[in-house]
Amino acid sequence: MSFAFVSDHLALDFAATMAWRSTRRKELLVEPLDFARWTVEAGVVDGLEAVSQAELAKARALREAIYRLALAAAGGKPADSEDIARVQQAASHPPVRLTLQTVGRVERRGGVQEVLATLGASASDLLGGSDRLLIRHCAGEPCTRLFIDRSRAGTRRWCSKRSCGSRINAAAYRRRTREDVQT
Repeated sequence: MSFAFVSDHLALDFAATMAWRSTRRKELLVEPLDFARWTVEAGVVDGLEAVSQAELAKARALREAIYRLALAAAGGKPADSEDIARVQQAASHPPVRLTLQTVGRVERRGGVQEVLATLGASASDLLGGSDRLLIRHCAGEPCTRLFIDRSRAGTRRWCSKRSCGSRINAAAYRRRTREDVQT
């Protein structure tokens, strides 16, 4: 299984590792190895070894705090101080180390704490800056993914045109063709 990276922001893609939150919740970080794989696929680190169950639990707790804060920002609601404190605590550690190998190639190294610090810093940058005003909730039912709307008109509705957008457009087409047949 590969992870989807369609939110246009690292912190929101991390928050999306819990899918279908309002209906049939699907945990994508089931095992410590899943978290290690996500960090590599997301480009946070080149490799992550030896993730413990306790570290996985910390990662999930940070993910949920980020999701709740982003959801509050998207809805213009107040943020929970405990969630802010969790993100601040994660971001207070040194982030993943980047080392330029050659022009066009960088090495990303760090352990779980550095990965969580990088995710906390990413969330802090998003939620503390003007991009927080661009956070949207996918209109595709039952999708619960949040994304950054960088469209020119600011009217993007779906996390991904290929998945949620396609599903909604197909349903609308079926509805229209049914109506045409009935008339």
